Amino acid sequence: MKKTLKIFMAAAVIAISCLAAPFAAFADGARYELPFDPVAESYLLISLDTGEVVFEKNAHTQRPPASLTKLLTTYVAMKYTDDLDATTVTQTTRHTDELYGMNSSTADIRNGETLTMRQLLYAMMLPSGNEAANMVADNIGNGSKSNFCMLMNTEAKRLGCTDTNFSNPHGLFSDNHYTTAWDMYRIAKACYETPGFMDIATTVHYYLPANTRHAEKYLITSTISMQNKGFPSLYRDYVYGMKTGSTEEAGRNFVTLCEADGERYILVVMGAPYYREDGSKWTSAAFEATAQIMDYFFEEYSLKPANSLEAPVTEVPLRYVKDKDNLLLYPAGEIYSVLPNSVDESAFQKIFNVPEQVYAPINAGDVVGTVSYYIAGDLVGTTDLIAAESYERDTIIFIVEKMMEIASSLYFKVVIAVTAVVIAAFAGFRYWLGKRYEKMQKIHRGRK
Repeated sequence: MKKTLKIFMAAAVIAISCLAAPFAAFADGARYELPFDPVAESYLLISLDTGEVVFEKNAHTQRPPASLTKLLTTYVAMKYTDDLDATTVTQTTRHTDELYGMNSSTADIRNGETLTMRQLLYAMMLPSGNEAANMVADNIGNGSKSNFCMLMNTEAKRLGCTDTNFSNPHGLFSDNHYTTAWDMYRIAKACYETPGFMDIATTVHYYLPANTRHAEKYLITSTISMQNKGFPSLYRDYVYGMKTGSTEEAGRNFVTLCEADGERYILVVMGAPYYREDGSKWTSAAFEATAQIMDYFFEEYSLKPANSLEAPVTEVPLRYVKDKDNLLLYPAGEIYSVLPNSVDESAFQKIFNVPEQVYAPINAGDVVGTVSYYIAGDLVGTTDLIAAESYERDTIIFIVEKMMEIASSLYFKVVIAVTAVVIAAFAGFRYWLGKRYEKMQKIHRGRK
């Protein structure tokens, strides 16, 4: 009862926070187009370093995710389990009854066997065990799969998923079970940022322990052939785990982290063909689409810097300093963008927001303005501009310039003009008084 209440309270808090602080979405439009059409209904490639959408096709189209669902199941399990190694779950028939006759992938966990939550996560993520997903949902949902699915959907909304609804923890087809490439990216990114997740997702082989129905420990293997050197035609050293998912209705799906030369990308491929044209199963379709996209990308594109922390970006006039007329401004942070390898930083357009001039004293590190970088009219990023050196005010120069400023100011000119008028008026008045006095003197002498 307490666990159920905890789940409902957590769901309510998350739902309220979603309303109070909406998800800050990444830019939707893809920067580039592929010169070919991969065999997939939807795909989305995004840089984790910059948030840029590199390639996309039908990324907002709702599709069944199949076992990509287990990414969110794992995320929820890791978030709501206090200790993955101390929490244990025992399989019962309610975890497997719905799977009979479904041609369902399993981790060969048998009735009555007990595994830790961490072992169940390996069983879900590597061989895509559906019974393991049910065991996780049963434990966290306090015996109710619907409780767990409610928590899944609440978490999905909190992550910014707007076109997603999950009705089970494993991904077997259901009309009310769908997502999009964009939403799967959001879920995959959250998984990537969860401590310990990538340790599981990038594992190729793992041993589940001997148990009541297994006399010895037994090997489970990841379904991701692209990270397994045993599949040389598919293996790519830039592929780092995540999840596959396949059903006839969903097609072949794959979400992966791709990393090369320190650059990190998440690629979502959905709806690759389940069958070839001759009717045979095309088990590697999503992998082939992934290789086609990423081989081309890493050959033609890379992250390029728009600036360097070691080089000034611009300068502004500097006042009240001897023998120094301009202040050099340096970027406070580095800005990068995904660009074709054939271009350099000259492709960036810079828009400055700086004052017409600055006044000493000024200290190294003081923020003076900002610079925004654009590619083809799209904002890439903005960073502060800072002074690299400190400058003290020269008192004599300050006084002289202030006097010159005062002398050239309109107020001073008005005061001078008014003073001149007053002096002229006073002089005129004294002249008039003098003339009047002389006249009075003449009159007085005449009377004598």
